[in-house]
Amino acid sequence: MTDWGYRAAALMARRLPLRMSGTIADAIADLYVATHPAVARTVERRLRRLRRFASAEPSPLPGARDTYRAFARALLDFLRASDRDRAPCVELDDEARRILDLARSEATATLIVSGHFGPWEQALRWLASELGPLDALAAPHRSRAVERFFAGRRAASGVRTLNGGRSAASAALARLRAGGRLAALADRGCRPRRHVTGLEGFVPIDRAPLLLASRAGARVLAGVSWRGVNGALHVRFLEPFSLAPHRGGLSLPQAAARLQRFFDEHVLAHPAQWYEWTAPPLAEGGREAGA
Repeated sequence: MTDWGYRAAALMARRLPLRMSGTIADAIADLYVATHPAVARTVERRLRRLRRFASAEPSPLPGARDTYRAFARALLDFLRASDRDRAPCVELDDEARRILDLARSEATATLIVSGHFGPWEQALRWLASELGPLDALAAPHRSRAVERFFAGRRAASGVRTLNGGRSAASAALARLRAGGRLAALADRGCRPRRHVTGLEGFVPIDRAPLLLASRAGARVLAGVSWRGVNGALHVRFLEPFSLAPHRGGLSLPQAAARLQRFFDEHVLAHPAQWYEWTAPPLAEGGREAGA
C-alpha cells in the first residue's frame, strides 16, 4: 500500500464508527487469509507448535484468521488515533503499575524492549504519555513515503522514529548516553535464529538493542501488550535489569535468556497476537531449529 492509501485508510478509520471500521478490518483480514493460503498455512503451523507447549490450550483454539484479524485491529488502532486524542486507556495489574511507577520516578537511561505483540504501536503511544518523549529504533519501510507517514504518526504522540542503519544506531546510543529513553523491538532482525547462541525458545531475540544498553549503561525495561477479550489494552512489564560490565549487571547471554523466557511466556498465553509470519522447522526434541 502507498502512503496515500494509508492516509485514506486513516481518514476513513477516524470518520467511521468504531464498530463499522472494525468489521471492515476483520473482512479485509479474512479476505487476505482466503487469497493467501500458503501464508495462512505457515501461520497455522506456527500456532500448532505453540499449542504443544502451552500449559493450557486457549479456547477456542486460534488460527491464521485470528492472527490476521488481531493484526488488522492493531493497525486500525494506530490509524484511528488522531493527534488530539488522549492516550489509550490501559489496564495494568499491581506488579505492572509498580514497575511503571518506578520507571517514571527514576531519571535514568532506559531501553524499553518489546516485540510485535498485540497493539504494540498503541502501547508505545501510551508509554510516551506516561514517561515522556521517547525515541523508537525501527527498521525503515521499503517505501520512504510510507515510512514518513508512520514516523509522523508516532511523532504526533511523542515518539521520534530512528532508522537508517549505522546512523540510527549512533543516534540511539547517543540518546541513551544522554539519559534518554529508547524503545526497540527485539523479536526481529536476527535471521536465522542461531545468531542467538545457547537459547531455546519460540521468539527470536535480537541482541543489538541489548548491546546498545550495555554500551550506554542503560537499564532494560521489557514489556508486552495484548488486547483483552473485553477489548481493553493490557500491558505487562518484566522487572528492570542492568547489563555488564556495570556492577550487578547481567551478561549478554543472561539478558537474552531472560527476555526469551518473558516473551515466550507471553506468546504461549496469547499465541494469536504475535505477528510472526514464518514457521522455522522444528529441531530434535520439539524446539525450533536453530534455537
